[in-house]
Amino acid sequence: MTARRQYRGSPEVPGRRPREVLLSIPEPHPVVLVVTTAHTVGARVHRALGHAFAVTPVATVAAARRILTTRVVAALLLEPEDAQRVRTAALVHEARRHRAALPVAALLRRDAGWSAAAVALLDARPTTVLVVEDLDLRSVLRALATHVHEASLVDGVWPLLEDEVPPGLRALVRHVLSRATRATTVPDAALGLGLHRKTLWSRCRRHGVESVQVLVMWCRLIAAGHALRTREGSIATIAEELAFASPTAMRNAIRRYLQVTATELRAEGGEVLVCRAFGRWLQRAESRARAESRERMEAQAAHGVTAGNAA
Repeated sequence: MTARRQYRGSPEVPGRRPREVLLSIPEPHPVVLVVTTAHTVGARVHRALGHAFAVTPVATVAAARRILTTRVVAALLLEPEDAQRVRTAALVHEARRHRAALPVAALLRRDAGWSAAAVALLDARPTTVLVVEDLDLRSVLRALATHVHEASLVDGVWPLLEDEVPPGLRALVRHVLSRATRATTVPDAALGLGLHRKTLWSRCRRHGVESVQVLVMWCRLIAAGHALRTREGSIATIAEELAFASPTAMRNAIRRYLQVTATELRAEGGEVLVCRAFGRWLQRAESRARAESRERMEAQAAHGVTAGNAA
């Protein structure tokens, strides 16, 4: 995996905007921490995810805590107990204090039964539950990889967006970003936030956003920009991963919303470019909402004066 970092300050040419220079800088694979008592489990996880993640198996909770304090961990895979019979559920709470959206998979064995440690791990609300005997099913582990990519997207782009997104829309934007590899619909977003669709529409209109689906598309384009910048796959592969109807659909959305091609988006900053454009779009929407609110207040005031004079 490589990351492209922006450096400004290229020589200026009269009449032209200075161009950003993008350099490829190696970026270490994110760590997938596996707490297991069986070497074969770590080996299976490595076979399934080792191409994209630094899979790190450990036998004890103590060893896992040392890694959590010294490395950036992208996901946890936990058996209910470690090699010393210490419950692993506490690791979920500790890790999520620092990263609330951290993906966690509970590794359960068919023949282990419902021990107190297993119940405690499930009570900690893991992202998914995997059966150890099925770990050779790569599709199951790839589902965890999807959660890792979604969580890393939110962590990576939210600092760019927090000051741009109105407080009333932040929960919606974070929710859609956290599910950016899926084609989120308006009913899906409302259900995920525990709101009625009409309430969601009303909240968006208060901030000048006339279409929830347009806001959802902006979030999907942020995910597309992030994937284009951080991954080396083809545009067609990324479009499929992000649940666009086709590569052409993703290309058309990028051109419509950003006035650049997918190739230009990859070369010119990825999600940074999209976040800036999204911020400007939100500012225009907020300005429209304030202008309409002033017009309504002035109309109401004028109506009150007219009614008073008539009386």
